[in-house]
Amino acid sequence: MCRLLGIYGQVDFWKELSMEFRLLADTGRIPPERHQTSGHKDGWGITMSNSEKSAMTSVMRQLGSASNSSCYREAFDSIETQPHVVLCHLRKASDNIPITLSNAHPFYCREWALIHNGTVFDAEFLPRDPRLPITSDRSDTEYLLYYLITKINDKNAGKSRLKIIADAVRAINVDYTSTNCLLSNGNELFVIRNYRKWDDYYTLYYYALPAGVIVCSEPLESRYLNPERWQLLNNKVVAKIYEIPPKIEEMSTG
Repeated sequence: MCRLLGIYGQVDFWKELSMEFRLLADTGRIPPERHQTSGHKDGWGITMSNSEKSAMTSVMRQLGSASNSSCYREAFDSIETQPHVVLCHLRKASDNIPITLSNAHPFYCREWALIHNGTVFDAEFLPRDPRLPITSDRSDTEYLLYYLITKINDKNAGKSRLKIIADAVRAINVDYTSTNCLLSNGNELFVIRNYRKWDDYYTLYYYALPAGVIVCSEPLESRYLNPERWQLLNNKVVAKIYEIPPKIEEMSTG
């Protein structure tokens, strides 16, 4: 249960947005359950595309809250030019998943990186390539990533990646609250909104610019953005963001 940020293409104020996003560790919406404490302070992580746009690379993962972390700001200060894709994650741990560094997002598989908001129960039973190494402490998100990558790497003649991912989400046969996630290989960005409860919490919004797209769990405030131009992605949809100027293609998982 977390907050997600994705920045694709050319967004001149991307660092400012990233600083605004970290405040959601304190102010971001939480599930409507009385036993839930406020905030998304159980860890954070940043990943970006490499210079060839051929893979996602790790920037940093840490425990604690990004809102008061000097390392978070320093991580962005160290990046001189804007990557093609940037993903940021603020974690609110599910009750059954330990708060450990190995469970902080993003998770990686070959060229791919994924950040997730939601809980997938019995995720270890999702079919996956058995050769993929488990690096986390029983994280449902890592199992979800391996499931999706296994589907992508299967022989699917004639199917686009968007179709493969939409079919994979539709075929999930374990219980979950949400499989909301951002998935990228450094060149394309896939946005999955797919939830079964709490429609006011499991949200994903996007903001289209002439040369870039911003995706976030909640609309971010910025002097460069019109609050009315944020668009809410529908439930049971996978969106693919690709090319420059960006194109957005959607497919239903329902």
